[in-house]
Amino acid sequence: MQPEKIVTITALEQQVKRPWRTSIFIDGTFWRAYDTETIVEAGLFKGRQLAPSELENLDFSLEKRRAVNRAVLLLSYRARSEHEVSDRLKTAGFNPDIISEAISELRRLGYLNDEDFARSWTKSRMNSKLYGPKRIKQELRLKGIPDEIIAEKLEENTSPDEEYKLAKRLAETKLPTYKGLDKNASFRRLSQLLLRRGYTASIVYDVCKDVLFLDSKNP
Repeated sequence: MQPEKIVTITALEQQVKRPWRTSIFIDGTFWRAYDTETIVEAGLFKGRQLAPSELENLDFSLEKRRAVNRAVLLLSYRARSEHEVSDRLKTAGFNPDIISEAISELRRLGYLNDEDFARSWTKSRMNSKLYGPKRIKQELRLKGIPDEIIAEKLEENTSPDEEYKLAKRLAETKLPTYKGLDKNASFRRLSQLLLRRGYTASIVYDVCKDVLFLDSKNP
């Protein structure tokens, strides 16, 4: 078995148009370009010698760092689910193995936590959008949150009483737009709105009946 051919980092050159990136040359040939910070963190320097297996491991490590850094930048704008971050990294061209490792690292570092995300999303959508549990459940599913986590966070943050209060609050803000309509027409339009916002049918009926002062036997 022949020994592995050793390669050498012959140059690390700062790019002119993108000075925050550095080009890596191996045995005189361009190999990869990464953020300078990533290269420093990886301990690369001119003259460092690497076996092919080390070079392969280095390539994987650098790509993982790049994926993690990109994800951290995304997360600096707003919280995201693991599924959302995975999709964005996939769109950016990272392969599945890199994405999997990056997600694990982000989870370990505390940047990703689907339970915390689901809890925060539920509270935010209830308070800022006045969404009901069915609408929130649908949104969290689209973000790849597992059903068991969704159920747990909805149970923690919603109750029939809370759902009724939110639905009534929303209904009362919409009542002026129904001015001039008879009660039956108002009931239909308001109930459709509340259902679209994710409230359960029984809550919708009770709220519409109460805010429109309708007899429960004659909606």
